[in-house]
Amino acid sequence: MMRLLRVELKRLLARGTVRWSALGLFVVVALLVAVASMQARPLPADEVAQIRASFEVQVEVWENEGDELVAQCQASEDADTSPGADYACDEMTGPVWEDWIGPEPTFATSGQEQAMALPLVGVAFALLVGVTFVAAEISTGSVGLWLTFEPRRSRVYWSKAAAAAVGVLPAVAATFLLGVAGIYAAYAVHGRAGDTDAQTWVALAQTGGRTLVAAALVALAGAGLGAILRHTAAALGALAVWFLVVEMLVVPGIDAELQRWLFGTNLTAWIFGGGEYWVTECKVTDQGQVCEYLPREISQTQGGLVLLAVVTVITLLAVALFRRRDVS
Repeated sequence: MMRLLRVELKRLLARGTVRWSALGLFVVVALLVAVASMQARPLPADEVAQIRASFEVQVEVWENEGDELVAQCQASEDADTSPGADYACDEMTGPVWEDWIGPEPTFATSGQEQAMALPLVGVAFALLVGVTFVAAEISTGSVGLWLTFEPRRSRVYWSKAAAAAVGVLPAVAATFLLGVAGIYAAYAVHGRAGDTDAQTWVALAQTGGRTLVAAALVALAGAGLGAILRHTAAALGALAVWFLVVEMLVVPGIDAELQRWLFGTNLTAWIFGGGEYWVTECKVTDQGQVCEYLPREISQTQGGLVLLAVVTVITLLAVALFRRRDVS
């Protein structure tokens, strides 16, 4: 089995689609780092000066007219006879420089959020590689030829699926590490690392580890879909319909609570150590129907179990069909 796995890994690395997909993965990561660099760059001095001038004008206006504006607000609130009227007049204060210049982006805030795109890009790459590696070989007849050398179909399938799962890990790991390092450097070079401590790096390391597990499982699922549908375009089309139509439109439209069991929702919950989805709850009050948009939490454990269950079902079906179907 190990010899078959080594052969399949060589075949995987020899595929042009896989190499180009890996290159595209690195390009996407480079773009994410470039975006982080642009966001981390301080505002030009002349632009800061313009903002400062406008701010000082408003400060002067507030010093001259602030008391009058608060009094007008209070008078309007007192004249409003509707129940619970509150114009928040006591919250009226003068201009604050931080509000005008905006919060300073740092790696501890904005940078970590940008780094969270890296796992999703890596998992998408793993899914594409898993699909194309198996589906392309079936559609071109390569598998039929290979079975004349190794007739035990189960071993052939598992070696291919395992090669997809193992083969994607170096690229996913490398791009995650390079992406995090690049985004951090983009902020640190401008003195905007922020409150980055050991806990921050531990959390990122844990996310990276879960990303590798997810990438391997998703590659297995992609290999299974490739074996079931037997054509790369068909498998990718089915995935597009599922994620863009079923998960984003159909299921939320039928019952928002069903989002708890969607693959994408649970995949992100596993990768990021938990997740959430949103539902609308309405109730009738004295003022009519009132609706609230409320979050629902999904644990990391549930996300991992659902991910594992989906991959297991797809893989078992793929093995059963691969063993019995004509592959020529």
